Parts: sequence; C-alpha cells; structure tokens
Amino acid sequence: MNNPFELFDLAVKFEIDNAKLSANYLALQKALHPDNFATGTAQEQRQAMQKSAQLNDALQTLKDPILRAEAIIEIATGKAENIEQKSNNDIEFLMQQMQWRETLEQIEIAKNEENLTAFTTEIEQQNKEILNQLSETLANEQWQHAKALCDKLRFIKKLNVEIERVEESIFEL
Repeated sequence: MNNPFELFDLAVKFEIDNAKLSANYLALQKALHPDNFATGTAQEQRQAMQKSAQLNDALQTLKDPILRAEAIIEIATGKAENIEQKSNNDIEFLMQQMQWRETLEQIEIAKNEENLTAFTTEIEQQNKEILNQLSETLANEQWQHAKALCDKLRFIKKLNVEIERVEESIFEL
C-alpha cells in the first residue's frame, strides 16, 4: 500500500488538516495534469496518469474516516485486512444491528416521518460516538479495538443508505 499521508505530506493520525490536504492535492494535481505531459513520451504520459489515479485514490482514502483509520492501522501493523473474509464476533453489536434493521422496517411500513427523523438522529449520534472512540483508540494504538470500531462504522454507513431509501419511499422522492 502506498502511504496516502506521505503522499500529501500529512502526519499519520486520524485528525487531518483538511486545508493542507486540499492545498497539497491541488498542487499535486496541477503538477500531474495530462496537459503537462502532452509532448512527453507514451511512457511519461502513462506514468502521469497512474500517479494521478494514485493521487485520487489517496485523497478518497483520507477523506473517508473508515478508510483513513484502516490506512493508519495498516501502516502501523503492516497488515492489510480483507474485509470480505472478516466475521464480526461482537454479539452485542450484531443484536443492535438486528434491532436497528427491524426498527427501520417498522418505520417504512408505517411510513412514519417523525419516527424516521428520530431514528436518523439516533444513528447520527451513534456514528459520532464511534468516530470519537475510534480517534481515541487509534491515538492509543489499540489496533484490534480500532478494527472493530471500523466494522461498526461500515455497518452504520450501509444503514444510512437504507435510511435514505426509506426516506425516499416515505416522501416519494
């Protein structure tokens, strides 16, 4: 894995300087723009395109808190996780997931806007709390706990997609 923090000259930590990230991205993007290599060899043009794609991937990694946390863990441990092959052993959180899905299903059936708003607020609050825990866990180099928190955030991200779908069905957008 290429270190996205190094690419943008940022410290490897969960809280990032978004202004510096944006400024460094624009400077690098300008330097790697295909027009700069229009008169270059085919190999130079291909390398510029590859570096530009790498730059965009790194930007997406740093902008997404889950991907950013996983990058920090991978840099620190030297091990990349295969998300598809993981299983969640947190029975309490699995039960919470089932409860949330059931609640959302009931809201959708009842087409209850107030309950949807309250549920959305609850999920947003959970997301914030987990992000705060993740920041602290990463700072304390508790990698296994940080991985578990990333799993929770990934579920909440999927749940938010479902919430949007239910919202669209209720408001018939």
